[in-house]
Amino acid sequence: MRRAAVVSNPETHVGDSLIRPGRRLVVAATLALAAGTSAGAFAGTAPVVDVTGGLIRGAVLSSSPEGAVFKSIPFAQPPVGSLRWREPQPVKPWKDIRDATRDAAACMQNPLGTGVFIRPLAKLYGAEYQPPRLAMSEDCLYLNVWTPHWPPKEAAAVMVFIHGGSNVMGSGAEGTYDSTALAKRGVVAVTINYRLGALGFFAHPELTRESPHHASGNYGLLDQIAALQWVHENIAQFGGDAGRVTIFGESAGAIDAGLLLCSPLARGLVQRAIMESGPVLSLAHHPAPLEQGERFGEKLALALELGRGAAIDKLRALPAETILQKAVSLARHDRDPGFVLDGWCLREAPAELFAQAMQLPVDIMIGNNGREMSAFRAMAAAEGHAMGPAAGGADSLKQTVKMFYGGSAPIVIALFAMNNVLGRTEASDGWLNDVVCACPEMAMAVLQASAGHRAYVYQFLRSIPGKGQKTLGSFHSLELPYAFGRLRQPEWSWLPFEEVDFQLAGAIQSYWTNFAKTGNPNGPHLLGWREFDARQENAMEFGKSGAVVLRARTRPVFCDLDPGDLRQRLSGSPTQRNAH
Repeated sequence: MRRAAVVSNPETHVGDSLIRPGRRLVVAATLALAAGTSAGAFAGTAPVVDVTGGLIRGAVLSSSPEGAVFKSIPFAQPPVGSLRWREPQPVKPWKDIRDATRDAAACMQNPLGTGVFIRPLAKLYGAEYQPPRLAMSEDCLYLNVWTPHWPPKEAAAVMVFIHGGSNVMGSGAEGTYDSTALAKRGVVAVTINYRLGALGFFAHPELTRESPHHASGNYGLLDQIAALQWVHENIAQFGGDAGRVTIFGESAGAIDAGLLLCSPLARGLVQRAIMESGPVLSLAHHPAPLEQGERFGEKLALALELGRGAAIDKLRALPAETILQKAVSLARHDRDPGFVLDGWCLREAPAELFAQAMQLPVDIMIGNNGREMSAFRAMAAAEGHAMGPAAGGADSLKQTVKMFYGGSAPIVIALFAMNNVLGRTEASDGWLNDVVCACPEMAMAVLQASAGHRAYVYQFLRSIPGKGQKTLGSFHSLELPYAFGRLRQPEWSWLPFEEVDFQLAGAIQSYWTNFAKTGNPNGPHLLGWREFDARQENAMEFGKSGAVVLRARTRPVFCDLDPGDLRQRLSGSPTQRNAH
């Protein structure tokens, strides 16, 4: 591994030698200091760093002159042409200093990206949000790095964010995920892109046969692992500690983080995980087998009228937009399983691994918002249809209830059905919240604690006063602008935030970064947050009014958290497997 280093000029004389960009030797910050140059002399100088592939030039943070930002750093070759639907390949070297000051294109998706999710929420608050159209490309495997100090000082903890968006939309370059505020709190922050939709999660028998691992389907997850491997090999160059890496994600990004904790390919790359509104032991507890993903892939090829023979060559020749659109259309009536148990990236179901305490040995922080489902209800209404489970989703939901509620499962299902029939929207959202998020999260915390790992649980209940408050409450994704300190960012400026929201945002950022640094979220001027204890069932509550309170007895009604019962129900009966 290379040592943390700074290049203040691409050509620097040291004695009789000439250090040029193409060589592995770089000019360390300590060399400049030894020559009598103060660290302050670097302020305003475009920082240049030596990474896998060559030299990159970033920029000093305009709002924090002590730090720097580097954008669009390649962590794999562009997955285009013959590399479409292949595992990420090593970066090819470049000769000149690569510009790292502009955002990379998002991976292929709906041109409005997560704007299709945010726009109906803003409308409920009486605001018009016009999402910008994304710059998109299949050439999208890039990451961004924010540093707290330039040149680097002591090795800092690292936070790697995995964006949400149902694994079909989103980008690490979105304004919400600008990590300047996190870097100011002393961590090196990284955001990443990964392949989405049918370009990132697509299995096919021909792909399985051509794979050296006899696997296909989880290319988006493999991209995330490749990004973590890049971090492991390069983050010291930015002042980061490769031995203190926290992955954190929201929604599908949180589920993906949980899947990475179940992948042997991620071993040694992650020490902690923060999962916001996406417990992997919920609807993703038992991914579909590879064969089911392959069947969907074959149906997609047939729907594109490519026939059965040599379909992959023909698929690789099609425009990405054509494939994505047809896959979305097909999935409306034929379940697209997304990630699959491919036997290489994912070898066992998360439910079975957690039951056996065989997940990666990391500390976790996990939680959810007060009314996650209200946002999906609003998006469904904007699209002109009622919210309902996707193909196969109803079975998965029933299995989730049986897994975490045991003998009370019939009561829970009946209560939800009654609230739904009677139009008690808020009550229905509450039951779904408990079933899909709160109970599985606490179950994960119980299993983590019983395996000897630290776990911290939270509930984000803040509800923003205004026109949309009653309909939305603490909706899915609302915690994001708090965690990143982006309350004034255009994607969220339609919300009438109050002074208490800025104070709450500061507390959340402190808890998150403290956890990344030490595995313990506590710090000066913060309310004490105790580790999760199954006897106390304690969770930190970020309340409806913005107050921060540590609550006990927060387990959802009927939720069964007995470790022995959980392990037995998670251990993977044939009935559970066949349901998926």
